[in-house]
Amino acid sequence: MIKKILLICILLLSLAPQAVGFPQYASQDMVIREYLVDLSYNVDGDTAIARETIVFVNNGDANHTDDLCVAIHENAEVMHVSKMDMGDNPPIQVTYERNGEVLCWNATIAPGSMPTMYSITYAVPITESGEFVKNLDPAVMNYPVVSFRLNVSTDDSIKLTDENGVAIKQDPVEDRDGGALYVWADGVPFKELHVNTSQSSNRDKWIIYGIIALLIISALLYPILHVRNNKMREKEGGNKFSCASCSVCSGDEENDKEPRGGDWDEMDEIITEVTQAEEDLLRKKRAILAVLNKLEEDRDAGAVSDADYKRISSKYEKQAIEIMKQLDRM
Repeated sequence: MIKKILLICILLLSLAPQAVGFPQYASQDMVIREYLVDLSYNVDGDTAIARETIVFVNNGDANHTDDLCVAIHENAEVMHVSKMDMGDNPPIQVTYERNGEVLCWNATIAPGSMPTMYSITYAVPITESGEFVKNLDPAVMNYPVVSFRLNVSTDDSIKLTDENGVAIKQDPVEDRDGGALYVWADGVPFKELHVNTSQSSNRDKWIIYGIIALLIISALLYPILHVRNNKMREKEGGNKFSCASCSVCSGDEENDKEPRGGDWDEMDEIITEVTQAEEDLLRKKRAILAVLNKLEEDRDAGAVSDADYKRISSKYEKQAIEIMKQLDRM
């Protein structure tokens, strides 16, 4: 819906009189009246889909035939280049040539107020720092850009810099959950636009996933190893391990008529919730269900009393229900 609104806005602005608001381009026969870059990041954050919509206007008196060129990332994978019809007709695929970062196609632009619109869609890899670069160098673009729009779809923070690394102080005209829209309505004040987000690299995400997996494995193995070590020490005639917070085997044989669930009580500190994201909630739910299964096995083996089993299992069941409620609200 947002993309359709943007395209309608582009068309309306393109049909506006050229002289109004843009006197510096009045002497130019060919101009790029509107340039829209719609940038959408994928889930993993290592690739983005860029959709560029370019509106050409011929202010002269004769047809203008030339190569129209844009700059894209050298590692970008072009999906299609098409000419957009102003009516209900489908887009027309355009034959293009590419030389490194420069992508060109031949076209004839008729004179008059009716603009000619082209669309370019490509996938581009994102660096580990989460940076997307758009080259708007006039030496490549051939024609001046009157108005430039950047629509970024991401849940992360956005920082804009130019080709020299200087921060671009541009407030979005629309700042919303899941992205922002930036508009430069009177020319482009930079040759390169660097879009930086707080996207994490795949390597960082795998490290986080690995830490979470280790925590879950440690949570599941800790009670088993602890009880087994105590049984081995008891068989060898040694003293049991004991601590103030662990009541599975306190070492007080007179008062320890049956084992209690101290080790299981410590699971709350081991299973930690990193964020409230859906994926993390699902991981925690699976971990809790695994703990409940292990708790039941320990109850059947006599390592946990019936009273402690009811108390601890009730606590974890409530946590599981709360997580499922949160997931239902997402």
